[in-house]
Amino acid sequence: MEDVKLSKLSFFVDPKTHEDFRIRLHYDGFGSQSYFFKACLFGYLTQNDKFMAYIDSFKEDNQVQSYMKRYKSTKLRKSGQEIKQKLGLSEEDIENIFDILEQEMVEL
Repeated sequence: MEDVKLSKLSFFVDPKTHEDFRIRLHYDGFGSQSYFFKACLFGYLTQNDKFMAYIDSFKEDNQVQSYMKRYKSTKLRKSGQEIKQKLGLSEEDIENIFDILEQEMVEL
């Protein structure tokens, strides 16, 4: 296994919120804060539909972005999903898109 450098993410909350969070994690069976935050990070980075619906709702409720930016962002996400479906690309294909292009177009 190769040595992988890891980055630490941290932020501060009041002790009561932290205590409530830990209790909720235990109740929901997450086991650790790290596991929970990795799940959130993965959902966000992969643009999971359910997770992004929550993020969109949060942004609207807390006025994180203007209406137009939220609308454009949602529209772009939906357009991207439609294109992926039309092309039949898997997540792995998207990750390796340049390798696929190189295989298909040898003269490049």
